[in-house]
Amino acid sequence: MSRFHVLLLMIFMGIMPILAGTGDVMVAVGDTTIMPLNEIIAKGLPVMFVETVNEEEPTCDYVSAPPGCMGASITNATKVPGRLVIYQLMNGLDQVLYDSGDYEKNVGGMTIKLRGNTSAYQDKKPYKIKLQRKADLLLRGNDSIYKDKDWLLLKDDYLTTTVGLKVNEIVGMVWTPQHHFVNVVINGRYRGIYLLCESIKRNPDCRLDVDKSAGYIFEFDPYWWNEDLYVQSSYAPSYNYTFKYPDSEDVLPEQLGYMQSLVSCYEQSVKNGTYSDVIDVASFARWCLVHDIMGTKDAGGANLYYSKYDTTASTPIVMPVAWDFDMALRTTSAWSNSHLDHMMQLIDSPNRAFVTEFAKVWHEIGTTLRRKMNDYMNDFCDSSQGRAMQSSLEINKIVYGHGPSSVSEMVKEFSGWFNSRYFWLKSHILPMNPLGDVNVSGDVDVADVTALIAMVLGGANRDSAPWAADVNDDGLLNIADVTALIQMVLDS
Repeated sequence: MSRFHVLLLMIFMGIMPILAGTGDVMVAVGDTTIMPLNEIIAKGLPVMFVETVNEEEPTCDYVSAPPGCMGASITNATKVPGRLVIYQLMNGLDQVLYDSGDYEKNVGGMTIKLRGNTSAYQDKKPYKIKLQRKADLLLRGNDSIYKDKDWLLLKDDYLTTTVGLKVNEIVGMVWTPQHHFVNVVINGRYRGIYLLCESIKRNPDCRLDVDKSAGYIFEFDPYWWNEDLYVQSSYAPSYNYTFKYPDSEDVLPEQLGYMQSLVSCYEQSVKNGTYSDVIDVASFARWCLVHDIMGTKDAGGANLYYSKYDTTASTPIVMPVAWDFDMALRTTSAWSNSHLDHMMQLIDSPNRAFVTEFAKVWHEIGTTLRRKMNDYMNDFCDSSQGRAMQSSLEINKIVYGHGPSSVSEMVKEFSGWFNSRYFWLKSHILPMNPLGDVNVSGDVDVADVTALIAMVLGGANRDSAPWAADVNDDGLLNIADVTALIQMVLDS
């Protein structure tokens, strides 16, 4: 529905728009409903109000993968210039919290475009917003740290991305994108509830820190075939590597050569077990565990992002963030699809560093995972953001005809799901490190005896200690386990 048709509908309904205040700005909600902007603001979520030049809508072309490759994606996504205003209800009044101003390249305004791959095929489109001047659209009160030009609007109707990013944080990934739910209006039409989120890019202050001139952010990408530049993988044509930093149009021939050498070395090290010299093992293990906790079933194995601080041999390849939870919470009783390709080789490798680290991270977070997730979901439900999202679900459903009806019901389902998932993971991860490896180092030695004595003297029990600490497997943790472990170390 164009603004002209919105105007006709409003006249037919006896509503005359006066563009003076938010109560006079009328918004189309679906095909037959007109609502004053201030009623949407009153729902409580920030409202991102976008007006593009000449009311142009972002468009794209849809493309399918070539033979031998996977997926469907988009191309020729138009960058549409315009203005962005963020409104928020504060102290009972509609407040303008941010205004980009009208579009003028490198001066003010913004551009908006469609983004994503298969997600762009859905009715509710994801968007990328690029500001002409850096700002913190999450309005955290410190632009000197958080400002950036690139922001995402993601569909997260069932909170899987929100929950996944919380797990990302609990597991201890290098970086967790910050986010907030917003209501979005584009060219006078309500588009729904979106997750306003930081994008994956170089920003040493608040996103990914890699060297400006010698650092890289890249992706093991099933959609490489839709990019202008890529680095060859031994897993081609299913996967190749694409650039996130620097931008592909800025990559020099010598940089392309370096990246080809780097990824070839990486893939070979994973295959022959020398990977400990090439990768940050802890970040790889944590990435895998995030998706195992989330039960991710993405057929492409989810988005695998890597960073390399610079070109020196002393800086490892890091997996800084887990991303893409559209296919999460799909299984309670199987490994996630992160156990594919490189990850499966790391798990099966005779070099047990990855498996040891994987088990170690679980020991760090496993005992508190359910409590933290249940507390987080309940807190979200009771928060101002959760209540505002609940108020907005009704108008979101008018537009799309489907979606959740209650935040509290979603939270209840998540809690039940995580409880089931936790026990399956516990039973399959705990046996990964050998009996007697109390400090989860990968070896059984005197250091484990020392650690076990400290646990026993401190009153630890089996539920609060590593699985491997119950050396005699009697369900208890006591001096008998210390005796058994001493004997085990002497016999070795």
